Amino acid sequence: MEQGLTLAADGELFSVEREGKVIQQVRMLGVDEVLVFGAVSLTPSAIAALLARGIDTVFLTARGRYRGRLMGKPGRNVELRLAQFDRLRTPSMALELARSIVAGKIANQRNLILRSQREQKREDLADAAAMMRRMLRAVESAPDSDVLRGLEGQASAAYFGVFGRCIRNPRFSFRGRTRRPPRDPVNALLSFGYTMLAVGVEAAVLRAGLDPMLGAFHTPDYGRPSLVLDLMEEFRPVMVDPLALRLVNRREVAPEDFEQPPDEVEAAWADGPDAPGKDSGPAPAVWLGESGRHVFFRAWGRRLRETHFYEQRSQTLTLEEIIQQQVYHLARVIRGEQPAYQPFVVR
Repeated sequence: MEQGLTLAADGELFSVEREGKVIQQVRMLGVDEVLVFGAVSLTPSAIAALLARGIDTVFLTARGRYRGRLMGKPGRNVELRLAQFDRLRTPSMALELARSIVAGKIANQRNLILRSQREQKREDLADAAAMMRRMLRAVESAPDSDVLRGLEGQASAAYFGVFGRCIRNPRFSFRGRTRRPPRDPVNALLSFGYTMLAVGVEAAVLRAGLDPMLGAFHTPDYGRPSLVLDLMEEFRPVMVDPLALRLVNRREVAPEDFEQPPDEVEAAWADGPDAPGKDSGPAPAVWLGESGRHVFFRAWGRRLRETHFYEQRSQTLTLEEIIQQQVYHLARVIRGEQPAYQPFVVR
C-alpha cells in the first residue's frame, strides 16, 4: 500500500524495495495473491514470476477502487463458456438461477439480523426479520426478473433499515446504505469489503473457466462483471457485513482510521465510468485510511480462513474454499451435471 514502492523478483523471493533498498523479502511459494494499491511498480522480472506461478495480481487505486488484474492465458474450457452463454441467455434458466441467488442473499441477511435480535431482543429487528421472511417466500414464485429485483430491493431496504441497530459502539452510527462514495465510516468499511469480495469472487470465476461478464440476476452491461456481482450476493452478508460490525463493535477501528478525500478526488470517484446506482447526499465522502486498511486486511485474512460446514461436500471448509466451491457448483449446474444451484447459507 505504501506509495512509491517497487516489487522485484530475486531468485525464489519477491523483494519489496524503497528507493532501491530492500525492505522486505517473501518466498514466492508462500504467496497466493498480490494486491497493488496506487503508485507501486512491478519490475519485468516480478511480472514474469507472477505470471509463471499463476499468482493472482490485482491493481487498485490508492484508496481501494478496483482497476484490473494481471492475467496469464485465459480459461481454456470453451465448452463451459458456450454452455454458460446458451443457458444463461435462456430466460427460464436465468430466472431459476437468479431466484436462488436472491434467496441466498436474503436468507443470509435475515440470519444476521436474527442473531442480533436474539442478543438485543429489539422489536424492530424482529419486524425486519419477519418482513424478510415474507420476501424470501415470495422470491420462490417470482414470475420474472423485474419482480425478483423488486423483492430483493424491499428485502435490502428492510435489512439496511435496521443494520445500524446492530452497532453497539457509540462512536459509530449508520443511517442507511450510501456508496460511490460512502458517506460515513461504516459505509466505507462495507464498500471496501465489497471490493475485496469482488476481487476474490472474480478470481474464483476465472479459475473455474467461466466468463465473469455474463450473469443471471444482474443484467449484462458494458464493463459490468455481472456473474461476479451475482455470486457476491450470498456472500455479502456472510463475509463483509458481519466483519464490519465486528471491527466496529470490538473497537478494532476508530473514527481516526477514516478520512475525507479532497473535493476533486470525491468528484472523480462519484462521477467515474462505474458509477451507475450512485447515491448523493449532503454528507462528505469518507474512506478507509491507511491505518484502517491495515486493520481491515488482518481481519479479512482471518475471515477468509474461518471454517464452516459445507453441506454439498459434507465437510468443513474455509470461507475462501467455499466461495471457490460455489463457483464450481455453478459450473456443474451450467453443464447440466447438477439440477439446480443451491446458495451457501450460514445457519
